[in-house]
Amino acid sequence: MAVPVRLSEYAMDAARQAPSARIESMISLGGSNIALRVMIYRGYISDLQPLVILNSVEYPMPPSVAFCEQMWANGLQVIFIERPGFGSSTGMPRALFTGELIEKGATASTEAVLIHKLIAQLELQPFVLLGMGSANPVCYRLSLISDRVSFSLFSNVVFNKDILDVFRPRWLQQMFRQMVHSQAGLKIASAGIKFRLRRKPLEFYRLLMHQSPGDVRYVNNNPADFVAAGQLFQHIDHATLDYDMRMSLKPDLILKDGLFAGRNAVAFSGTETPDHWRLQLDSEAERLGIPVAYAPHGDFLAPYASADFLLSLIQKHAGLNLASST
Repeated sequence: MAVPVRLSEYAMDAARQAPSARIESMISLGGSNIALRVMIYRGYISDLQPLVILNSVEYPMPPSVAFCEQMWANGLQVIFIERPGFGSSTGMPRALFTGELIEKGATASTEAVLIHKLIAQLELQPFVLLGMGSANPVCYRLSLISDRVSFSLFSNVVFNKDILDVFRPRWLQQMFRQMVHSQAGLKIASAGIKFRLRRKPLEFYRLLMHQSPGDVRYVNNNPADFVAAGQLFQHIDHATLDYDMRMSLKPDLILKDGLFAGRNAVAFSGTETPDHWRLQLDSEAERLGIPVAYAPHGDFLAPYASADFLLSLIQKHAGLNLASST
């Protein structure tokens, strides 16, 4: 059943009484059998500029309450979309998960259309789009098809460079190689990651992000979110995981020379990102015609670890006068 998004005055009053709540709703997409879980900060669509964030496989949780509250105080309302096949969100039809459709980008394009339909139902426009990690192939496509996107940020990307070659730490690199090599490799490697996340989720994320003090600080400040992320990963649909890894770790046919030239978009990374990754990103960004912005803190989670820097970019590129809101 579709959840009303613009709440009654009674419901809005209740939401305002708990202003720090990351309130989640299941929203059915009209004309389909798909329902997506959406976190709307403070529980109702406000008059603030929407900041729409799509989850990644590496960290499928919404940003912290502190981050959401900082955005709110500066005129932005965080709306976090749990993508199809993650958590409680319905997976896409199995027919879309053939190797051919995934490699051609048809699966990611279909997902972008579904997210676009959700955005229309929420009546959001214009909005700032923030893609995190493995969500970026969907975000590229959403930014190209939606006239509601005023500014796009693609975080933690290297586009069509060999991500597996630059990925660190090396033990996770080997797991990722297994995951894209074969279905058997995917099952073995994902089972290994799930085992680590079941036993010691915080240790897993600290190890994954150990090269970035900003990311580790974010983990330490939000331990419950990372425990929940470890639990959510246990239930990611196998077909969704296969598709997400393929689109993230193999060349994407849509990324042609000059794709983003003249578009209001930025590739977002952190100065704590390893040098080999940054060199690859700079090279690809030049080919695609998109500027790169390096935040002072963070790597995987640079937008969350450098919220002040993120706000300054949005203010510059989205043409906003970010005003305080209560």
